[in-house]
Amino acid sequence: MTSAPRLFDSQGNEIHLGDIIGKGGEGSVYNIDGDENLVAKLYHQRPLPAEMLAKLHAMIGLRTPELDSISAWPRSLVHDPRSRDVLGIIMPRVHDALQLHELYGTANRRRSFPEARWHHLLLAARNIAAAFETMHSAGIIVGDVNQGNMLVDNNMCVRFIDCDSFQFESGGRVFACPVGTPHFTPPELQSQKLRNVQRTNDHDAFGLATVIFHLLFVGRHPFAGRYLGEGELSIETAIAERRFAFSRHGDDTQVEPPPASLLLNELPAPIAQMFELAFRNNGDQTTRPSPKEWVAQLETLIKQRSICSYDRLHVYYNQLANCPWCRIEDAGGPAFFFAESGLSMVSVGRLEALDRKIQQLQIPEFVDLSPGQLKLPSVLKPKKLAKSPPATMCDVAASAMVAAASLCLLGIKWLPAIGIGAITSLGAGAYLIFSKQGRDQRERGAILLEKLEQNQAQLAKGARLIMAKHQSRKRQFASSVEDLKKAYELYQSEESQLQDVLAIQRAAQLNRYLASQLIQDNITRIPGLTSSILSMLESYGVESALDVDNLKLMGVPMLSPELALELLSWRESVTASFKFKPEHGVSMEDAKLAGEAALRRFKIAQARKVLMGGTQLEALSEVGKAEVARDLKRFSDVADKGRQVANQLREFQSGRRFLERELNRHPAVTAAAAVGIPVVGYILRMIFG
Repeated sequence: MTSAPRLFDSQGNEIHLGDIIGKGGEGSVYNIDGDENLVAKLYHQRPLPAEMLAKLHAMIGLRTPELDSISAWPRSLVHDPRSRDVLGIIMPRVHDALQLHELYGTANRRRSFPEARWHHLLLAARNIAAAFETMHSAGIIVGDVNQGNMLVDNNMCVRFIDCDSFQFESGGRVFACPVGTPHFTPPELQSQKLRNVQRTNDHDAFGLATVIFHLLFVGRHPFAGRYLGEGELSIETAIAERRFAFSRHGDDTQVEPPPASLLLNELPAPIAQMFELAFRNNGDQTTRPSPKEWVAQLETLIKQRSICSYDRLHVYYNQLANCPWCRIEDAGGPAFFFAESGLSMVSVGRLEALDRKIQQLQIPEFVDLSPGQLKLPSVLKPKKLAKSPPATMCDVAASAMVAAASLCLLGIKWLPAIGIGAITSLGAGAYLIFSKQGRDQRERGAILLEKLEQNQAQLAKGARLIMAKHQSRKRQFASSVEDLKKAYELYQSEESQLQDVLAIQRAAQLNRYLASQLIQDNITRIPGLTSSILSMLESYGVESALDVDNLKLMGVPMLSPELALELLSWRESVTASFKFKPEHGVSMEDAKLAGEAALRRFKIAQARKVLMGGTQLEALSEVGKAEVARDLKRFSDVADKGRQVANQLREFQSGRRFLERELNRHPAVTAAAAVGIPVVGYILRMIFG
């Protein structure tokens, strides 16, 4: 058994490493035996590059009480006792705190911060802005802003970790931040090599605004939305093109926010304008809002909060006429906030309001697409001209072939006529086949005809694909209609549900289990899932196995049918692993309240599901209309090109005389006619002569 290596800190104190508690691309983090408040990070690379060594030494010198209060700032270096090489750093251990996404993600928050309300997220956002202000005041730029390098505790206090990547200046030397997270990187730095970029406070301001947006909009990304233009739009591309999904200038961004989202106009005007400045400015003259500005505005908003009279879990900006969280739930959106006990905190009046909404639901029509709308352009017959076109040598040759046919018929009675006809026919045919004029006439017509046939083949294939896609969407819509009807039947069947409370308890426990199985924790079990698509899923409210269903997945941009099937398959496997435990399924308090409270809780859950189904059907109907319109436009554009070619072919054919047009279609046709005329004449003479 080998003993752990002896290590020393910068003061010469011996360090004994404990268990490993984390491992990343740069290094591993260990407990330190005998001091539960410190950890050691040992880098994988040895020896460390000179630039990194200089940066670590400078960081130790920059340490202040202010930095200690908002970060796990390095306190000392870790040395090899023999070589004195620097192996890593010693830094504070952050106790009882979780990564920031555990707070703003709905499914994560249900698990990790079940009692957090919207004002708690506001407080966390305020504290993050204050932490950025402390960093900037010390001349430090975070650089790689992301949800993973900030930890938050139950008091909404925030501390930075992984500070060794931050950028700062020391002794006239700038130590850069060589890394970045694309979803938090400003437009002007997208696709750049960050190792060569010197970051600014304004760059940090973009990442800070993105983090604050995540918190205020409970997990939504500011650039994840439905693109109204052609094709798909990734979050990175949307950032680079400044397409802020929640902007008040949607006509410019051509992106609309995901359904069931808080809206920008449901925040105070100064904060809404700050988001516009942070995400839409040109990065040249207008600076983004500073951390200090965010602190001031968020502190004001925290004081300007109201509690919903319908649902005590809902906290919102007090200048709004109506609760935005009720609006979201009324439209079939999720419940973003919940009580730890799981019991409903919703008033009877709220249930009545939901019921009125349900009674007003109407199933939308799905757009129709008939085969007649996918008509192919046809070859047009030549026009009859008022005046015949001028005769050409090819026309003379074609007329000569007709005259040769007449001579060969005379050969029945007069043999020399067949010889004269044969010479005339073969000579005229040879002229049509081999002369430049004959070839040009033939080839031009053949080229136009080939173009038209290619266009028709492309359109025929396109029409089949368009119709197949439409029928698939139509089947999905019909399936969703059936799902909605079943959900409505369950909503109405009060007695049967109450007769079997255990079934309700099992369903509730299963839902809690599914909600605890987060997609981000199972990314390796879902083939084809990438971090970019994961962010898009989260922005559309798909975070856990509970959120994975056909209705929700069909509304997520960039999600292929294959990946949707993988997600549904993963949910099935998670569901199959669920084991009902009655002793844990419901508390004694729940059992005592199983009458009216259980019924109300069940009805509210079903009401939201019905309303969400109605909203999703509306979305599917609108998507169907948009897809059909887009497909028909593309089909029409290709068909227009075909009609242009058909008209060109018609005009060309109309400019040719009938005999030349028919006899000079193809060399084989011309040769067959030239040889066939005397042969037929000779056969007729043999029969009748």
